[in-house]
Amino acid sequence: MSKHIYMRSKAVHSVQRSAPPPPLQAPKVFISFFSFFLSYCCVDSVQDESKRNQLDCVTEEKPKEKESFFLSWYKHHLKNFFHAVKFPKERKGTSVVNPDNDDDDEENEYDAGLEKKPMQNKEEPTIVVQAITLPEISDPSLLLKEQSRRSLYTSLPALVQGRKWVLLYSTWRHGISLSTLYRKSQLWPGLSLLVVGDKKGSVFGGLVEAPLIPTDYKYQGTNNTFVFTDKSGQPTVYHSTAGANRFYTLCSKDLLALGGGGRFALYLDSELLHGSSACSETYGNSCLANSQDFDVKEVELWGFVYGSKYDEVLSLSRKTETICRWS
Repeated sequence: MSKHIYMRSKAVHSVQRSAPPPPLQAPKVFISFFSFFLSYCCVDSVQDESKRNQLDCVTEEKPKEKESFFLSWYKHHLKNFFHAVKFPKERKGTSVVNPDNDDDDEENEYDAGLEKKPMQNKEEPTIVVQAITLPEISDPSLLLKEQSRRSLYTSLPALVQGRKWVLLYSTWRHGISLSTLYRKSQLWPGLSLLVVGDKKGSVFGGLVEAPLIPTDYKYQGTNNTFVFTDKSGQPTVYHSTAGANRFYTLCSKDLLALGGGGRFALYLDSELLHGSSACSETYGNSCLANSQDFDVKEVELWGFVYGSKYDEVLSLSRKTETICRWS
């Protein structure tokens, strides 16, 4: 009896030792991924039937074209599978897969664990444009309005900006005389603004170098000068053209002219009654007046004076002179 029991237990132990271990079970996650992938490919395979039909049309003479079709087809399914098998715990939003834009899939992936924050409006800095403060002017101008004077002021060289404006000469105060204009320009040397108005309402002129000294047809001045026209209330300034010529200002007993190189930009006769304007090479300007020939109505010459010399120059400029014209 005992021998029979011993032999039976021995046989059981031998069977247990020789029995193979139970097979390992695959993780449930992997099985679910694999089954989802197969089902997804089956669904897409129906949708891509037209693409597979294109493969049958590929002949054996084009093996590279056939191989590229397979690679693009499997790449399409792998990318869609990569976007679809993300865990719900790993993402707090949803991502939309657009199969038509394969190249932009990686850039449009939703970053796991990041929450969208509302956009905040950024306040742009406000640019405050300060109004230009014009310097003091000795007399009201009959030709320059406030807006025109403001525009011309910004075109002046920095050397004279900030200085006070003094009316060195005007036809309504000092009489109509070119020689008087030359003489009054000597009250303050430096840059001066010549303003001319014709009987048609045009206002024009230029920046000149004072004193204006009559010479035998010899030009004077520097490239800091310019000419301007004010037909519409907004002056247009023409600065000297670099490398053109040095015909800035021509003073003689018979005329006063600005610019040169073919025609004068501005010409005034000896009596300050008539003038003309045309295109000049010096300033590259167009006609400053409404017509090339015009009749003068008013002429003004403004000097830019230091504050310390303002009262002195102002008193000298307001002295009138008796003008005698010999027949």
